[in-house]
Amino acid sequence: MSTETTAEATEAEVEATDVEATDAEGTEAPEAPEATAQVPARSDRVRNRKPARPQATAKFVRVSARKARLVADLIRDKSVPEAQAILAFSTRAAAEPVRKVLESAMANADHNAGMDVREMYVTRATIDEGPTMRRFRPRAQGRASRINKRTCHITIGLGIPGADAEGRA
Repeated sequence: MSTETTAEATEAEVEATDVEATDAEGTEAPEAPEATAQVPARSDRVRNRKPARPQATAKFVRVSARKARLVADLIRDKSVPEAQAILAFSTRAAAEPVRKVLESAMANADHNAGMDVREMYVTRATIDEGPTMRRFRPRAQGRASRINKRTCHITIGLGIPGADAEGRA
């Protein structure tokens, strides 16, 4: 359906409701009072909640947690531009997914919280173990040995310098 036909349809509906709103004598019928919108109970919790710290998470990354922790230790407590430079020139394979999570956390801080990313620091960089995929490799004399393909969950939180331990101002 094109936009012109949609606009014509809505104009026809408006005219139809105008005709229905008048009574037999041609005067407009009184409109029903609008119900006042009630504030949902959840909004009280949202209003009282502390502001969220900007962070980003990547789950099920195909890098072992031990190798990714070595990279996360390099950027923890560094400014965001410095952390980006460290990850850009790191030769470790885990630097690429960590860099992507850092960029996602920066975008979250900019878009959701409206913060200046250049003044932020990496306050939290945690690498948790994910599920291990188990594969088997054939060995001599009909045996098989297990190969563990490990995964990890990468979480990076950003904060402002001078904020408390949880990254809140």
